[in-house]
Amino acid sequence: MNPTTMNLGRIDAWIAHLAEETDVVAHSDDLTRYLTTLSRFWSYSVRNCYLILAQRPTATRVASRKTWESLGRTVKPGEWRQAIQILCPHFKKGHDEITGEETQDLIRFSTGYVYDVAQTDGEPLPEVPWRQTPGFDDLYGWLVAATRRLGLTVAEYDDLEEGVHGWSNGRGVIAVSTRDLTGSRCQTLLHEVAHELCHDRRARLSVSRQMVECQAEAISYCLCQALGIPTPNTPSYLVLYRIDKAILMANLEAIRAGVARVLCEMNRASLHGTAAA
Repeated sequence: MNPTTMNLGRIDAWIAHLAEETDVVAHSDDLTRYLTTLSRFWSYSVRNCYLILAQRPTATRVASRKTWESLGRTVKPGEWRQAIQILCPHFKKGHDEITGEETQDLIRFSTGYVYDVAQTDGEPLPEVPWRQTPGFDDLYGWLVAATRRLGLTVAEYDDLEEGVHGWSNGRGVIAVSTRDLTGSRCQTLLHEVAHELCHDRRARLSVSRQMVECQAEAISYCLCQALGIPTPNTPSYLVLYRIDKAILMANLEAIRAGVARVLCEMNRASLHGTAAA
C-alpha cells in the first residue's frame, strides 16, 4: 500500500459516493425502525448510570414498564420485584427574573423503577444488520503487523460486548473482535488506527464524538476502497451517529489529511519491516 501509487484525488469521489449511500440508508425502513425504537429509551444521567451499574452490572437496554409495553414486551413474572431503582427528577415552571424567559426548576427527586431488556419477554427489538466481510486473512495479518511496527498495541478478543467490533483508548492500544471475519476486522483495525493517529486523547475531549467518528469511519472507508475491501456497514454506522452528506463534506479536509497520514505511516512501517527482514 504505497501512497505514491494511490491517487489521493479519488478521495473526493469516494466521499461523495459515501455521502449519497449514507443519505439513502438514513431513509431505509430498517434504520428508521431502529432509530424510532432507540428514541424511546431515556439518556440516563451519570448518577443514574452508576445506580444501574451497581444494581445490575449486565444491563444493556433499560426502560420503564410502560416503555417496554409500548414496544411489545412485558416484564417477566419473576422479575417484577427485581426492578432497578433510579432517581426521577421533578420540575416546576419558573421565570428568569432578568430575561423573563420560562425556566424548568428542579424541586425534588423520586424513586423510579426500570427493567433491563433481559428482564422482559416479547417482540424482538429491531437491530441494524451487520454484514460480515470474509476472505482477507493475509491482508489482515499484514495490517496487524504494520500497525504494531508503528508502536501501537493490537489486542484481539473473542469476548467483546455484543455489537462492539473494536475500540482504541487514545494511548496506543487497539482492540479487535475475533468474532468478526477478517475483511470486517481489516476495516475495524483501520478505523481504530485512524483514531490513534488523528485523534489523541486531547482531541477526543475537545471535538464532538460525532466529528471524531465521522472522520475515523470515512478515513477507514477510503483506505478500504484503496485496498479493495467491501464496506457494507459504513453508511449505517454513520447514520447511527447522525452523520449526513453535509457533515461528511464539511469534514472532507480532515478526512483527506487523515487518509494521507495513515497511508504514509503504514507505508513507512512496511518499509521498516522489509528492511528488518
